[in-house]
Amino acid sequence: MNSVGQNLVSWSKTGLIAYGDSKSSDGNLCVTFLEVINGTNWRFHPVQKYIIHPQLHESALTNGLSNNGSQHSGNVLAGNGPSHTPSVTGGGSEKHPHIFFYNVSSVHWNNWFSLPGDMLAVCDELGNMTMLISGQSPEGPSTIEKLTMLFQDNVYKIHNQIVPLSPKVPPACKLERKQTKKEYHTTILSFHWLSSSKPVISSQFCVFDISSNTHRNKAQQIPPFGVFHPPFMKYACMAVRKNGQIDFWYQFSNSKDHKKITLQLQSSQTQRTKELDWLEFAKITPMNDEQCMLISTYSKYFKRLSFYKFHINWNVNASNPTLLNDPSLKIYHILDTVPDSIDDEGRILQLSHLHALSKSPVEKNPFPEILLIYDISGSKKSLLKRFRLVQSQLTPDFVSILQSASPSANGTGTQPLRSKHFNLLETGNLCLPDRVVYVTSEMLDGFLTFYLQNGSMSTYNRNDWKLESERLQNQNAQGKFRDMITSILSAGLQLPKVPPCAAVEWLRVSPSLGGVIVKLEEKQNPQFYAIQDRDCTNAAMDATNATTLAFGFVASTHRQLSSEDLSIACKTHVARLAQLDEKRARNFITSLIACIYSFFNVTPDAPKEIMDKMISSRPIQKTMLLQLELGCSFGQSNVYEMARVVMSLRNVLFAFNGVARNLHFAIEQLSNSSLQQPNGKSFQTSFSKQDLVHSLIPIAKWFVKFVTYLIQEVILLINDPDDKQNTLVLGVFGARMPRTLILSILNEIKKVTQIVTKFPETSYPVLNESSKFLKMVLGESSVNFEKFETFLVDVNNKFSAFNEQQPSVLREPSILVKAEIPSDVSKMGEFLLSYSNNAVISHVNATSVYFSDTSELRISNEEFFQPQLLKLLQPLEKGLVVDTDNLPEPFKTSRSFCQIKYDAISFDHFTEDELADRKLKRCCRCGCVTRAGYIVSGSKTIVSTSIQTKRWPTMYTRICICSGFLYELSD
Repeated sequence: MNSVGQNLVSWSKTGLIAYGDSKSSDGNLCVTFLEVINGTNWRFHPVQKYIIHPQLHESALTNGLSNNGSQHSGNVLAGNGPSHTPSVTGGGSEKHPHIFFYNVSSVHWNNWFSLPGDMLAVCDELGNMTMLISGQSPEGPSTIEKLTMLFQDNVYKIHNQIVPLSPKVPPACKLERKQTKKEYHTTILSFHWLSSSKPVISSQFCVFDISSNTHRNKAQQIPPFGVFHPPFMKYACMAVRKNGQIDFWYQFSNSKDHKKITLQLQSSQTQRTKELDWLEFAKITPMNDEQCMLISTYSKYFKRLSFYKFHINWNVNASNPTLLNDPSLKIYHILDTVPDSIDDEGRILQLSHLHALSKSPVEKNPFPEILLIYDISGSKKSLLKRFRLVQSQLTPDFVSILQSASPSANGTGTQPLRSKHFNLLETGNLCLPDRVVYVTSEMLDGFLTFYLQNGSMSTYNRNDWKLESERLQNQNAQGKFRDMITSILSAGLQLPKVPPCAAVEWLRVSPSLGGVIVKLEEKQNPQFYAIQDRDCTNAAMDATNATTLAFGFVASTHRQLSSEDLSIACKTHVARLAQLDEKRARNFITSLIACIYSFFNVTPDAPKEIMDKMISSRPIQKTMLLQLELGCSFGQSNVYEMARVVMSLRNVLFAFNGVARNLHFAIEQLSNSSLQQPNGKSFQTSFSKQDLVHSLIPIAKWFVKFVTYLIQEVILLINDPDDKQNTLVLGVFGARMPRTLILSILNEIKKVTQIVTKFPETSYPVLNESSKFLKMVLGESSVNFEKFETFLVDVNNKFSAFNEQQPSVLREPSILVKAEIPSDVSKMGEFLLSYSNNAVISHVNATSVYFSDTSELRISNEEFFQPQLLKLLQPLEKGLVVDTDNLPEPFKTSRSFCQIKYDAISFDHFTEDELADRKLKRCCRCGCVTRAGYIVSGSKTIVSTSIQTKRWPTMYTRICICSGFLYELSD
């Protein structure tokens, strides 16, 4: 296990996983992420290895590149110039560039509080710190797995150089790992990101309310606490080194330069004590004092615990806020103490871990909690002692003396006074059955997870220090509010037992508490172990487990986590249920999704004005993604297809809506007299305007085909009402969300059609062909859109009235998730079929509709993944995450998982040229393949020009329509 800071691996909010590699010769930093294989199984994407070395910044300097960009690999030292790096690492040779790289000691994504998780600090064992950013390149936004260096701090100097990283190292460079057993006084022991000034929403708990017979979720907004940077700062972070040095890095929002301020914890040290007093442990923790952080340290030489208050003043100019000043820092030494050396039974204690927990402003007790974990000599056990770092309270007698001596005392000062002195107040202890190897706090420090030497893991809620996986079974079942759930583990789901310490290189609890990522010593790739229920056979626990998983999902969504770990945990549970009873598994998904909507305080049958906001919200998008991922558990799955339909309709709506708004803007520009001058701008604006229209043609074809497909299913059901296979249309027509989407799309289609009709392209008639093609595609629909719209409006009104008379919280989720009309309202299905027959089919040529080609709608998982992979790839007991080495030989690359025929965002078919240039991206969550964000080829525009078009799919440069992240698809 990594002994320095226990931070050898970091799992970002975005889903990227970075970890240090201390063995291979071709890299010391690895980056991977979980990606879907077939909708059911996942794998870790092939690891990208990077060499982070102290001369990384010279890749730009030696090639004469500026801060504005570099096309060269971050691992390349080109040219023959000597190295001038002012660090303890040495340099290269003039004739043969020879660069040493060192073991990575810790990695840190900016996950804390409201930060987005896109910046990565990489610290090596010498103390060099390299700052990277994902999803950005010198040219602009890129796919999420692309890394770019922002700057490098080689202990004594910052180097501001933007360098894109590449995992490939040219053979001309001599990059050699330097293994050293020496300890360095500059090694970084603790690193902490400072949050922005934006608050976060945190799910506190949910309880069962017997008066309403439902679970109620308490979510609370938490303001930033500790040190948080104002809006004029891009970021700020800090670290403590072994020698007690504090480094504080920051960047102004209007600057490209990154700055650093350095202080020393023990400023009064002599030269001798500086050489001897190296810290063994250090921890940076937010505290409730305004703009203050707590720094906790332990010196093994002096056997002393020391606590410091770190204060920052951002020096905001109140009279002129545009004038930016560098911050000023101060350190206050608040307490020294000696930890216990023996326990109550006289056994010798050896301090093995120092951990400090922050307390948010919304909690009753604001003081930080200090955890000291000892190894008990002569046994395998560990002892956890808990303390609060509290300010000493002055005695009443002393307070009265101070008040009587004060000239301003007026007899009203009854508030207790606190001194500036602090003390450790012991609050309890806990004996753990084996040696603690790893301790981490999760979800804003609300939960503590301990990994013991024997491989067992346990999570405690720090509010009451009870095992989280036993919370429900130990609760009193009396009272109006009962069955309190505080995390995903509360109902009995538990972290798995992982291999013992001797076999583990590192491990980390996943961000949403959905499982554990483990890197075994003898394995090339990491492994993921999802949380599991002890016993799936008890159907009485389904509702409770669904509630717990829903609570975990909502909590992670509030924290803006990507939550693929939680999806895998949910998927594992559903797959285990499906092996016992498929119907039970479908009902479980329905309960889970219904509970999520309830916890988000939304209803799937909300009125149109609320539904319009819901449709565009991130929580609903994430919920649909979860339904999509769980729907692959079944062969023929309406659960999957309903989610895919909603995602696709949402995409169509955004496309038509975005194009309509941009067309208005382009028409306003063309009406400007300055554009009428012969300077080429008029053509460029006209071309861009008509190219937007051109981009809608594939998606309009899809929508026409989809409406035709729905009426085909109606015809089949009318002829065979007992058909259980073709019920998707009942879900689309019966659920309010897809109905609202279709109605909104029909409205946006009218807007676009009216615009292109009212403002035809007259200056350049050839460009008007896109408008003609779009109207032709929409006009060729075998289903009359006006009649279809009237039908949906009437259904909306009928069902709204019905829901008012007979409300049900499960009816709408049942339709939206399973595309099934519940048996207690079977007349709803009969009404849909009879009314659609009268209102729509009677106005169309039924034969023409029935025999229309509606293939390749891309709403089933068979159209996204390779047919040979559409099965469980390994026994469920081994988990859903498959090692790449165990995949069939033809299916080891991401490209081999998917059917690459069409763009899942623009709905256009790929050409041979597009497939040949390899500019393809894939979603790690839903499996979509797209070219969104790349330059559109001339063959896909109205006329071939040198103009680079910016179509509506550019909004999906790095994020898929499902909210998952896109990555570049390679061979």
